[in-house]
Amino acid sequence: MATRTLNRRKLREAADAAPPAQAARPVADGPARKKARAKAPAAPRVRKVRAKKAPPRMFARWGVFDTGMKQVAIFDYNQRSAADEKVADLNTRKKAGHFLQIVKEAMPEPPPVADSEPQRE
Repeated sequence: MATRTLNRRKLREAADAAPPAQAARPVADGPARKKARAKAPAAPRVRKVRAKKAPPRMFARWGVFDTGMKQVAIFDYNQRSAADEKVADLNTRKKAGHFLQIVKEAMPEPPPVADSEPQRE
């Protein structure tokens, strides 16, 4: 069974009135240690700023997808009419709904241009 809550205020007054307890000081068994010298603050390191990479160049294409988001066909951006025809053809032949959506792809990096003339030594 629970006990009655004690009067916390009276306990606090009794603790304040009691003589302070002697702080227990550790006794050094060995020779006294020398105080360590304060180290000079280290100079802050200068961080190198990284050059930001340019985002990859993207190009848009028209993708024909089924309802399961599976890509069925892909057309260049300027061939929208051909992509619409493909969607209409697939929707008439098959029951599943097909739709058109823009797909962005990263452009392949062009190879570095080499000098056309060989260098003479």
